[in-house]
Amino acid sequence: TQNQKIKKFYNIFKNVVYRNIKKSSFVLAVSGGPDSLCLAYFGKKYSLEFKNKAHFVIVDHKLRKDSTKEATKVKRMLKNKKIDSKIINWKGVLPKSNIQKSARDIRYSLLSNYCQNNNIKYIVTGHHLDDQVENFFIRLVRGSGLTGLSSMAESADYNDKIKIIRPLLELE
Repeated sequence: TQNQKIKKFYNIFKNVVYRNIKKSSFVLAVSGGPDSLCLAYFGKKYSLEFKNKAHFVIVDHKLRKDSTKEATKVKRMLKNKKIDSKIINWKGVLPKSNIQKSARDIRYSLLSNYCQNNNIKYIVTGHHLDDQVENFFIRLVRGSGLTGLSSMAESADYNDKIKIIRPLLELE
């Protein structure tokens, strides 16, 4: 049944998060897509189960005309599920080229700053198996060597103070 599948997915999420974070506080990046909304639900459940603090953060890059309206909509959706969240905004110069990479860099920079300001060592993202496959083919097309083609890791250092945790990598 659907409930069993959700339980199975949550257990996968829980095992990865517990293995990497245990009872520490963490930032959970929420974009509003189905994968990140699932991540938010699991993050809330995990934080209640293990009594740790989860910070649900929405990044508004300001790259699209309606980005602020979209971020506010995601915040409202989370609030309807009793999940408090915070929108953090990009205030720098908007990139004109290589927008995907620039947006990712901006996002991680904002999340990292939020972590440092709140003494948090972990960022949890909603990357999943489909992202792994997409990432592999993008890198293949760009001519990456073997190192460049390696997959995203469940846990990766963002810098010497912050780790990125990807608990949904084995899920489609």
